[in-house]
Amino acid sequence: MNSQERTIVGSLVVLMILLWLGFVWHRDPAFPGSFAGFVVGLTALVLMFIPLLYMIIKRNKALKKVVTKQIAMPTLLRIHIYAGVLGPILALIHSAHRFDSATGVSIIIFMMVVVISGFVGRYVLGLISSNVKEKKRQVTELQGALSSAKQSLKDAVCDVRYSTFAQTSARHIPYIALSVPTSAQSKLFRQESKVLSIIDAISDVEYSILIHDTAKTWFARWLKFHIVISITLYGVLFFHIFSEVYFGLRWL
Repeated sequence: MNSQERTIVGSLVVLMILLWLGFVWHRDPAFPGSFAGFVVGLTALVLMFIPLLYMIIKRNKALKKVVTKQIAMPTLLRIHIYAGVLGPILALIHSAHRFDSATGVSIIIFMMVVVISGFVGRYVLGLISSNVKEKKRQVTELQGALSSAKQSLKDAVCDVRYSTFAQTSARHIPYIALSVPTSAQSKLFRQESKVLSIIDAISDVEYSILIHDTAKTWFARWLKFHIVISITLYGVLFFHIFSEVYFGLRWL
């Protein structure tokens, strides 16, 4: 989900919450049983069952292979997201804030939890995945820089050793003047500091990756919770449809 889609879906989620809060000012007990209310409710029902089809396609390899020949999985995911938000919005319009039955209230509660948990889970999981990829790329670059810095440190150590050897030889052979590089020691210190700073940076990034992996594990559990609540919502919806058909449609 890119930033534009995230903004659109986020706006629709906010709209859904505002529609739900509308029961404070508006209630129309007659609308859900009217023909217009039936059409809105039927449209909401169709949209709300699209995410169920997506879950079935995603987890059935044979069906997924057939469907993805026509529609790519990212496109199916977008359809799943938009239908999963628009369906509850129409369902709230269909209810006309007539929250006077246990079934209706249960549908609204589960519907709100499903939409919000799906949006949060999808947004956070996507953000975590992109951050982990960036962190792993940084680790790879830092490891390359560390290898180069280690080689430079080895060269600096060799220079210092040569300087020490030259000074020792000069004491024993006073007639030979050997110039000792005065920058060798400072070069060694600079290289040591560079190596240590790169190691610290790698440690920080790897710790950040560990935190991201832990968060990803928790949000994967959050996704399972989203699926369980969705299945529960469909169960309540089936009961609602059965009861409406059994007791008769009022607009007929």
